Amino acid sequence: MQKSALLLLLAAMGSTGLVPRIAQADPRTGYLVQQLKTSDDFKVRTQAALALGASGDDAAVKPLCEALTDSNASVKAAAAAALGKLGKPAGLPCLQSAIGKEGPGSTKSQMQKSIDTLKSGGGVAAPPPPGPDAKYYVAIEVTNKTSRPAGEIEAIVRGAMQKKLLGKAGYAVAPKGETSAQGGKVVKGKNLKGYFLIATVEPPVYEGGNLTQVVRVSMWTYPGKALQGEFSPKLTQSGTSKGDTESENILMKMCVENAIDTFSKVAASM
Repeated sequence: MQKSALLLLLAAMGSTGLVPRIAQADPRTGYLVQQLKTSDDFKVRTQAALALGASGDDAAVKPLCEALTDSNASVKAAAAAALGKLGKPAGLPCLQSAIGKEGPGSTKSQMQKSIDTLKSGGGVAAPPPPGPDAKYYVAIEVTNKTSRPAGEIEAIVRGAMQKKLLGKAGYAVAPKGETSAQGGKVVKGKNLKGYFLIATVEPPVYEGGNLTQVVRVSMWTYPGKALQGEFSPKLTQSGTSKGDTESENILMKMCVENAIDTFSKVAASM
């Protein structure tokens, strides 16, 4: 496909959608939250916290944050550890608030460990190297235009993009911090098609009870970084109060997943 035609195609691919209010949390999460909040046995609360940390559910963040003020030190430490394992950026502010009120000891150490984990990428694992079936090699950069901490947005968007790409046959993802020179050696050495995606997260817009989120994704060659085009997934959720960061997170993920689907179709046509 000629570049001029590709640019026109991408310009027309800005997608808009209206999504309903996010569904209720997984019933298993609800059960664990109930145990964490109401059990008289600190051992039960501790195990519930740890189980929530392994759930992968965004809805586990709030109850775990609340458990950082539990009367039992074991429960507080378990909640702190669970927030780190859960890897959700939304857990960072409450950990930072709680650590300032915590005295010296193992609980405070665990809070700091989880804070460091979330700041370093929110639990986003390094991608595996390209396998024998890899055809495409994709580097990712995230630009944050929201008022939220850059580390939170980076973790949400990079994590969603990486997961979506690695779920597609023939795709490999460059590790965060890779230089163009390093990427060039991988692309050339394994005879891959290299692409560079810059995801720019626009500020969320709350209007008329709705939340609208846009993520602009530009597509470049890699490692040469010649612009190929740009597209802008956009989603609106109804019935959302201002400052609903959990819904913002979910819409960001949905936007970039949409963007990756579009990108993969375009890459296959080139």
